[in-house]
Amino acid sequence: MEINEVVAKNLIAYRKQKGLTQAELAEKISYSDKSISKWERAECLPDLAILKQLADFYGITVNDFLNESDEIKKVKQKKRFLKKQIIVPFISVGIVFLVSVLCFVGITLFAKPVPNNVWLCFIYALPVSAIVLTVLSCLWKLKVLNFFSVSGILWFVTLSLFLSFNLMNLWMLFLIPAVLEVVLILWFFLKADIKEKIFSFGTKNKKQKREEQQKKDDNATK
Repeated sequence: MEINEVVAKNLIAYRKQKGLTQAELAEKISYSDKSISKWERAECLPDLAILKQLADFYGITVNDFLNESDEIKKVKQKKRFLKKQIIVPFISVGIVFLVSVLCFVGITLFAKPVPNNVWLCFIYALPVSAIVLTVLSCLWKLKVLNFFSVSGILWFVTLSLFLSFNLMNLWMLFLIPAVLEVVLILWFFLKADIKEKIFSFGTKNKKQKREEQQKKDDNATK
């Protein structure tokens, strides 16, 4: 990242920390909001005297403008993590289907005679992919992905069994994931509600403790 961009991002970050608009900051440091807009768009660098004035205003050093702040680093890390959350699942599912293609090709080329249901290789890749996504969603604590991946396991495993065996009334297998899906939905919303109550309860306790501490402090000063 070029120095102009680093300084621009830091100027934006420190201004927002103060809760100021460009116009409000311009008024405080006696500069035009157009100049501040140019600095924050990295079109030009403020001179050293202005940087020193801004540094004193924010209670930092000039060097803090020239180096990537912790906030910028956190934003970058978050972006990298979001990319990872998108790319890794696609790659993982892609690998699963690559294996299924290799199995399909291998069986087609070398099995004599070729089984009629060799296409099931692609069906079996579905529950395996759902399992992989479930593991990733658990590791990254992605609730929505976890919900859909677990649902996928239920339905894809049932579909694989249904297509693998030619038995009477095998369609009744789908009643099992249907019931489990209802349980999963109830558990998903129940768990979310429990966490919300715990959070609100914890927040109330903290608020009560602060109020009690404030009363003690007030009594002590009287």
